[in-house]
Amino acid sequence: MAERSYLSIGQVVNLLRGTYPDLSNSKIRFLEDEGLITPHRTPKGYRQYSMDDVERLEVILHLQKTRYMPLNVIKQRLEGADDLHMLAYEVGLLSDVPMKAQPKETKQKLHPLEDIPDLLGVSISFVRSLAQNDLVRIVKSPKNRELIDGNDFEIIRFCDELSRFHIEPRNLRQYVVSANRESTMFEQVLVGMLGMDDSDEDRSAKLERAFKKLHDLTDGLHTALLKNRVFESLNAVVKDADVDSIDDELARAEAARSAHKAEVAQREAASQANARQASDQKPTGSKAASAPAVKRRANR
Repeated sequence: MAERSYLSIGQVVNLLRGTYPDLSNSKIRFLEDEGLITPHRTPKGYRQYSMDDVERLEVILHLQKTRYMPLNVIKQRLEGADDLHMLAYEVGLLSDVPMKAQPKETKQKLHPLEDIPDLLGVSISFVRSLAQNDLVRIVKSPKNRELIDGNDFEIIRFCDELSRFHIEPRNLRQYVVSANRESTMFEQVLVGMLGMDDSDEDRSAKLERAFKKLHDLTDGLHTALLKNRVFESLNAVVKDADVDSIDDELARAEAARSAHKAEVAQREAASQANARQASDQKPTGSKAASAPAVKRRANR
């Protein structure tokens, strides 16, 4: 495998630090010393990590973080697993049972438009509507046959599911605009992370893994922002009555603080007055006590 098709230890840390903030180069080296991961080594001895290594590392970190498992138990769990993806699902790292990847020939193959209803269970008119809204592309063959790229199958399935919520293709153009805008940012990050070398057969898998990490983070942010906007619009988060009650509560708190300050100031003033009174009385007593001593000196 070409060197640049692997990730360096620093790239692995950057890739996973969003989920595991305490991850460091030294921690990864320690896990290697314990026999849990075995990265590839260059002729000069530099560590290089495949995406399988990264996935294995993430399972280890997840089990440490959520199950508090000792390393020897984690090692046994890894050695006893037939499928790393299934193990990731079983321990809660993945939310869905991992699906087998579509064969390369299916994903990249062009399919006649008239075959799509049998392949995906959607109508030809629905696919045309998706194409009109730039969600998928209909390719014309030299003999003017209409073809659909297998890479668009996933988009067609998602749009079909959304249509059951009465969300039509024309309502989804905003996601096309968003994808076009975000793709530039993703491309820059992925190129910087994996380099430009495309000689490795596993490059697509590495890109898929790195893309998924970036997407999970940006999608989480998008979901949180979208949820806040929707709930605010529906007055389900902060209502006018809530704002009024907050004002009342803050006003009561401020009044209580003012009363407390006044009480403290009053106690301090009383304390100071008592101290002055005690100070004024002390010299008087001293003079009275010293009078007989003066008279005795005079008699002498």
